[in-house]
Amino acid sequence: MRHILTALALLAAAPSFAAPGFEPGVYVDVNGGRASVSSKYADSNNDISLGAATGYQFTPNLGFEVYTRSLSVNPFRGFLAEPGYYPDSHYGVALMGTMPLDDHFSFTGRAGVGRTTMKPTRTTMEDRTDTDPIVGFGVRYAFNRHWSINLEGSYLTKSEVSLLTFGGRYQF
Repeated sequence: MRHILTALALLAAAPSFAAPGFEPGVYVDVNGGRASVSSKYADSNNDISLGAATGYQFTPNLGFEVYTRSLSVNPFRGFLAEPGYYPDSHYGVALMGTMPLDDHFSFTGRAGVGRTTMKPTRTTMEDRTDTDPIVGFGVRYAFNRHWSINLEGSYLTKSEVSLLTFGGRYQF
């Protein structure tokens, strides 16, 4: 975790190569992709993941966001598994590092922490939530100052969930 935080700090401290028209501001992001859950209590290890975020881009290199994502949209997950828990959804906060390469392309990094809802495989067991750090790296293509698309790989370190997402972002 220490190495990932160091990498994000380097991204944030890197010289800005962004377009001279950069303006700080609020953004919203929606994404979808695949969640791979490493759990012996789940029947499948690949599910659709949907997410949304809102954040603030302070500088061309540093932002902050609040996000939420589903980790499983399959209502029968864990149906035939032995009694236990599997990750179902996650929400949290993250620092976002960005290293612009030119006016359109950027590398991104994420380091944050959130709460993962763990669903039981039996109705006699109650849901539980765990604190779960998240790290991620990705690329972004900006069409203009407002619209961009991104591809990101993230990892929830405690619940061992790998995410691969593709999304769109609008900055006000």
